[in-house]
Amino acid sequence: LIEPTRKFIFQDKLTKISDRTNKKEEYDFFLFSDLLIYAKQKGRSYNVHQVLHLSLARIVDVIVPRMIKGVKHQYLFKVSSPQKSFLMSCKDAAQKSRWINAIVEVIEEVMRRRQAYLQTQQDQMSEGDSKNSDLESSNNLQVMSSWIATSEMDLFGKGDSKVVQGCKLCIRPFSKLYRHKKQCNYCRDNVCGECRSKRASVGGKKKGSMVCDACYGFINGLVSGTYMTGGKTVSVPILSRESE
Repeated sequence: LIEPTRKFIFQDKLTKISDRTNKKEEYDFFLFSDLLIYAKQKGRSYNVHQVLHLSLARIVDVIVPRMIKGVKHQYLFKVSSPQKSFLMSCKDAAQKSRWINAIVEVIEEVMRRRQAYLQTQQDQMSEGDSKNSDLESSNNLQVMSSWIATSEMDLFGKGDSKVVQGCKLCIRPFSKLYRHKKQCNYCRDNVCGECRSKRASVGGKKKGSMVCDACYGFINGLVSGTYMTGGKTVSVPILSRESE
């Protein structure tokens, strides 16, 4: 987690509710300037369960209270990401408002940084490639996905080699025994097997190729922002509301 541009914002205990099974469990949530992490405290340390890159996330404000396993949850919001989606249950309106506002502010900032990086890469493209709109669209998605890896180079890089030695998404170091290095078939970045579990159409192939969660999100228009994918422009809001 030690990275020069990464800042810790705050920590809080909230109840995480599975988006699929409605399983409820309390975790310590840590908000950073680019990440949302939830973990279980074990003695003086924490066992990290999930690392979410907020550049891939969007927030859904759940307006209507829900009955989940016989308990009424009034202050809910949803974190939606190609990495993982789940509900967060807060103790009161103030806690809910604080978390939604803080996460949205972080997403807005990382989107600005991502767009600035994309613009820099576009400026470096050859004139021949930039004339091909399909190629440009594909390159843009790959660049936006790979932007995540650039923020982890100071953590995992070896000298000036710019070789990332850990997964760009869960930021865990690779291991020959427990966490094998895999390559995304779209952005070509190195990720672990858990973060490369989905398939998407790459290069016009009918059979889906294994891609990282970030690329899966961009290809399928699940990530906040405005960009082209599949020959069309999608615009995904950072914050939406679910009233029913």
